[in-house]
Amino acid sequence: MPDLTQPYIAFIGGSETYGKFVHDPYPAQVAKLLNMPAANWGTPGAGPSFFLKDPVLLEACSNAEACVVSVMGAVSMSNRLYTVFKRRNCRVRSTTESLQALYPTLNLSEFRFAHNMLRRMFQKNPENFRLLEIELRQAWVARMRELLDDIETIRVLLWMSTRTPDEGFEPSEKECFVTPPAFVTRDMLEEIAPMADLVIEYVAADSVGTDTADGRIYDPDVDVLAATCPGQTMHDQAAGLIAEPLKKVLASRARYALAP
Repeated sequence: MPDLTQPYIAFIGGSETYGKFVHDPYPAQVAKLLNMPAANWGTPGAGPSFFLKDPVLLEACSNAEACVVSVMGAVSMSNRLYTVFKRRNCRVRSTTESLQALYPTLNLSEFRFAHNMLRRMFQKNPENFRLLEIELRQAWVARMRELLDDIETIRVLLWMSTRTPDEGFEPSEKECFVTPPAFVTRDMLEEIAPMADLVIEYVAADSVGTDTADGRIYDPDVDVLAATCPGQTMHDQAAGLIAEPLKKVLASRARYALAP
């Protein structure tokens, strides 16, 4: 646990921030590069609403010198069509009659994970799935705006993925439902970007993003989602991309605070 009585940098996000399957997550590396403690509150499978449910954590983020917010996907969050569990955002808690009406032949109670349910819905009826996409994207923008608004310090928005925001979301590809940040597009990112003090986009090269042997710690027979999580090289490169501009923003803010 970091010492929160001295200046620190906060990091929030999903599995990529937490550092699942790697030895040295990027928050720890940024801390070393800036010589400042890091509070890594990344949580596997978390969506934007996960952090909105915790006022104590939001206060701790606001008390940091800066808070790096990783762009989380729109799958693992509650909306007007289905809800997810408060602490396990990737799991479906309940579905609405409206969603059942869109897919009357599906038994929605069979699905435990949101990404599996959504993938099956697209396969069943791609046309109706477009209505789902609209709801997910609108809900995501609303929650991300609320999250950034509640963080009262330097806010750094980080896009960390194997695809660019401009590529959009292609539900016909199975990996898109689990590769972060699922469903998020350039238009969505631009709607929330003005609320951040700094926006950093890191997109891994194909050879880096697909190398499942890249420093990952996992059992291939059990951890089937390991291939969708950033490997060690992605974390190394992301840390290098974050550290320098964050250092400049922190220095600029410090000079402004000391000005007469």
